[in-house]
Amino acid sequence: MQSPALKRFHEKYMMSITLTVMVLGLLFVYLSPTMLVTIPSGHLGVRWYRFYHGTDLGPAVPEGTHLKFPWDELYDYDARAQLVDREFDTISKEGLLIKTHISFLFRVKRETLGMLHKEVGPDYLDVILIPELGSIARSVISQYGAEEFYSTQRSEAREEILDAMRARLSEENAYSPAGVVLIEFDKIMLRSIILPERIATAIESKIEQYQRQLEYDFRLQVESKEKARKSIEGEGVRALFDNIGTKDLPSYLRLTGINATLELARSNNAKIIVTGSSLNALPLLIGNDTVTPPPDKTALTTQLPQAAKVDTTKTVDNKPSTTLKASPTKTETTPPAQTEKSAAKTDKTQADKTMKSIKNPN
Repeated sequence: MQSPALKRFHEKYMMSITLTVMVLGLLFVYLSPTMLVTIPSGHLGVRWYRFYHGTDLGPAVPEGTHLKFPWDELYDYDARAQLVDREFDTISKEGLLIKTHISFLFRVKRETLGMLHKEVGPDYLDVILIPELGSIARSVISQYGAEEFYSTQRSEAREEILDAMRARLSEENAYSPAGVVLIEFDKIMLRSIILPERIATAIESKIEQYQRQLEYDFRLQVESKEKARKSIEGEGVRALFDNIGTKDLPSYLRLTGINATLELARSNNAKIIVTGSSLNALPLLIGNDTVTPPPDKTALTTQLPQAAKVDTTKTVDNKPSTTLKASPTKTETTPPAQTEKSAAKTDKTQADKTMKSIKNPN
């Protein structure tokens, strides 16, 4: 049960309290876009107070939703690593114009973000980084010749630009005292180097000739080692034949041919082994003492040797006499291997018949 005093207060001020709460609620809804600020992921915020010392130089505001007065400001900065590409016109040591495409990776520091906002502002990329990097790149590249910077000294120039840029950001300057780093400069990449067309062609030709010279030097080294290898191999062969002697040399060669044939026979691949035509001949295309040249493939016929014909007549003293006449040659188309084998067989047969005719005239 309410007391009379509370009841009187409620009856007297109820309307005023209700109106006050409604007005404050409507005012909060109306001003909420300026009072509630959300810092997204990977970003940082900097507070600026209208009636209290201006920019907050302390640590930056972390990500999330934050409440502020409508007359204050909360500035949003991207704190993630950022990659920027720019093309700079530089001059080489010889005075040649070189267009250099540079990419650099950087990020802002949480501890000094307030000072960066106060001294430079959100446009720090165009105010600090790009002008400073362009100046340092021109200074460093001017110490190199066009050929050096184009071919062999590119990595050295990149490291010099990175070190000089870090030193410039940490020294005393118009936007920060000495030792205070507002921006962390992580990496520099030289994407492309564009020289005048004739200069680039000449440098590429020179590099190509140099690589060709290295190739020839390598070939000479290989041939020199091959020469030494063949010399050692020749000494070994000479010593082997000196130990074998002239008398046992044919037997050694025959044994070598047999071993080579056995090695071929053990292979699983299809093969053709050609041996000599006599018992003493070596296998593997090694003949007796002479090498018969291969027959002409364009010839369609092969002339066989003439067979001797025995003609027996009687002389005045009734003694038989033997005359050998050549029979007409026959021509037939046969393969070279069969022709050679038939010729050898015909010679042997005719020779045997001749000998029998001479011994037995009747």
